[in-house]
Amino acid sequence: MTRQMLFLLVVILMTFHPAFGQDKIAIVNVTVIDGTDHAPRTNATVIVQGKEIEAITTASKNPPMGTKIIDGTGKFLIPGLWNNDLHGPAFGEAKAPLLSLVSYGVTTVRDMGASLDDIVRLRAATASGELVGPRLFIAGPLMEGPVPIKMALIVDLFSEQQARDEVRSLKQHGVDYVEVDTTLTPELYSAIADEAKKQRLRLVGHIPPRIGAASIVQAGQKNVEHLGGRFLNVLVACSSDEDYFMGALGSIYDDVLKTISEGKQSSRELQFTADFDKRLLNTFDERKAQRLFHLYAKNGVAQTPTLSVLKTLWETNPQNHPTEEDIAYGKKVFAKDLEVVREMKRAGVPILAGTDGAYPQGGESLHGELELLVQAGLTPLEALQSATRDAAQFMGVSKGVGTVEQGKVADLVLLDANPLENISNTLRIDGVFLQGQFFSKDELLAMRGH
Repeated sequence: MTRQMLFLLVVILMTFHPAFGQDKIAIVNVTVIDGTDHAPRTNATVIVQGKEIEAITTASKNPPMGTKIIDGTGKFLIPGLWNNDLHGPAFGEAKAPLLSLVSYGVTTVRDMGASLDDIVRLRAATASGELVGPRLFIAGPLMEGPVPIKMALIVDLFSEQQARDEVRSLKQHGVDYVEVDTTLTPELYSAIADEAKKQRLRLVGHIPPRIGAASIVQAGQKNVEHLGGRFLNVLVACSSDEDYFMGALGSIYDDVLKTISEGKQSSRELQFTADFDKRLLNTFDERKAQRLFHLYAKNGVAQTPTLSVLKTLWETNPQNHPTEEDIAYGKKVFAKDLEVVREMKRAGVPILAGTDGAYPQGGESLHGELELLVQAGLTPLEALQSATRDAAQFMGVSKGVGTVEQGKVADLVLLDANPLENISNTLRIDGVFLQGQFFSKDELLAMRGH
């Protein structure tokens, strides 16, 4: 059977037999890396019944009669992976991207900005099995400041009352959290934060340039993307010259809003110049940094650094006509970003693996993000936990998912090599369980269109 024929068969089966969970399956003689801090369990048998992990036993114990056997000899079983920062497609275009995510072992997505109607429909469709795809947690559209940009994944806010109304509307649509973006004024940010508290919705996302990275804790923000965003908020908060940089970022922000509102080309942004970055790096204060990191840790403020995005940002340097010195200092800023992520982890700040961008690239890019987290100084297990256990804990669902344990949902990835020896081995996927439904390597390749 050709790959194209297999792909068509997979799609047909998923379309007309959407129920998750199959007959009882046993992965025998496998090494289980359960996502907790326990050592790997060798020569284990993991029994999946329906959607759940029914038991984890020794390989010497024979599985029940009628059980489908998967030989796990020389293989490693890890929890299904989470991508904690993606932006969903239109509903009608979602089938192939969802299958692609599953083919890379992604069984849960924390969607951080999408068309509200589309993402609500997608969440319902994947939950019911109408569409095969990862479990979805959703924000709806990003909350933006007073900029006249018409995109389905953002909502422009021009008054505090509108901001509160939008938060209440999101609550009525059943979103899991509210995401703030970088163009918000302090007044709009405060209104959103206050209304989110009233509606009992988590506040997550970026840090606007006129908001200090430490002050988000009092506002109740529980997650920071990209170490703050393109305005380098976290590094600025770690500077002994923070007041200067906050003033400079405020001026940059004003210029950005003006050029966007006037429909002009963006002006040169100083934060991507060598002079700005050199001063920022030279004034990095370790004591201030540790105070910030421990403040985040104490208040459960997680970081989704999206290192792959930051690396690309500095490699491409978005300002017009960057000099070689600009580019060189951008690389130094990224190196400091890696150090910051390592020190945050050591201070107890939850690190969540995410890649930003669209669903079609969200599977493969997640594995690259895990490599960058290890490059930053996390152990392979810590990197793996950032895309499994720690993500589930942050979302408050760790009782049911996030680790390989009896009674939990069977979201699992079967690997041909040990990810604790080399984190890139997470790409060596032999099979995936999505809520108990098993997909073989050939089926996964077909789901990618290979």
